[in-house]
Amino acid sequence: MLLLAACATTRPGGDLSGAQGPKIAREPAYNSGTSRPYTVRGQTYYPRIPNAGHSETGIASWYSEESPNATTANGEYFAPDGISAAHKTFPLPSVAEVTNLDNGRTIRVRVNDRGPFVEGRVMDLSRGAAKALGVYTTGTARVRVTWLGPAERLGPAPVYAAPSRAPDDDQRYLVQVGAYSQRDNAERAQGRLADARINSRDSLYIVYTGPFKGAAAAERRRQEAISAGFSSAILVHDD
Repeated sequence: MLLLAACATTRPGGDLSGAQGPKIAREPAYNSGTSRPYTVRGQTYYPRIPNAGHSETGIASWYSEESPNATTANGEYFAPDGISAAHKTFPLPSVAEVTNLDNGRTIRVRVNDRGPFVEGRVMDLSRGAAKALGVYTTGTARVRVTWLGPAERLGPAPVYAAPSRAPDDDQRYLVQVGAYSQRDNAERAQGRLADARINSRDSLYIVYTGPFKGAAAAERRRQEAISAGFSSAILVHDD
């Protein structure tokens, strides 16, 4: 599943927010699992629905290079080259207009993730959005972010079934929430689940909960993780 992407050519002062950007939905379809307060690194954030036209000014950064199975906070697949972004409190998914105050470029982005959890930063852009906005080479830029409204819902991500085992299954399982190449993103996912831990393996940071005795207990926790926005959570054997 790919995120909606703008395919216009960027230019200084150019406006890329027209029909090629993500569309505003007629009816909100927010992910309920991302609407609850959450805590990251000791700070609690309270998601809310702002008034259309609400604007914030600050520093935007960008992120990418996640594993093929990485998902955004609301369970969509993260496409580094799509036109998407992360915000700490906007409802997910929604549409925002972002203007680079350093070069005048403006684009529309699909807001489907949480972050950035860095003081003074208002938005994390995908690599594709960073390139379109002229932030890719500089790393950060001064931006104005304007919330426009709810985004159209994408199709569902695949759901993985629990392993087939006998009712008296005593096998131990882990619930793998996600795999990330950047520790900051792994810690962001960890902060959304009270019992989550991080394990480094093959240059990836694996976020998981458990172990659990029996597939039934593990599956219950997997369903809770899905409700929290990790729709690609899977069960793996605790070898």
